[in-house]
Amino acid sequence: MTRSFSWWAALGRTLLCLVFLQSLLGKMGGFGAVAAQMQQRGLPIPAVVLAVSMALMAVGSVLVISGWRQRLGAALLLVFLVPATLVFHTALEDPQERIQLFKNLAIMGGLLLVIDREAPSDRPVRR
Repeated sequence: MTRSFSWWAALGRTLLCLVFLQSLLGKMGGFGAVAAQMQQRGLPIPAVVLAVSMALMAVGSVLVISGWRQRLGAALLLVFLVPATLVFHTALEDPQERIQLFKNLAIMGGLLLVIDREAPSDRPVRR
């Protein structure tokens, strides 16, 4: 049994990844400034960490949006998002940082739903 295409699911996956694509474009345009900010936070080899982060966002977003290997894509995005959230958005006394933290938690929830989505062949047969 093959899963039928759902425009709603495709739209949902695309909307979920827009934030990563927008962030990726910003990092591409300001690579040096972002790497400097990462260095200020004490991250080792910030240019390499940034390049890996950008690759995770790019590959993860493409996989999730396309629907092909979307679970892997969602996992790659989580590998980026969880540490980024812990490093950059834990200053809860700052209302803007609190908003960013909860936005990221909501996105993590969406990615976990993508990961949890079962293929029809994975579902037990109920009689």
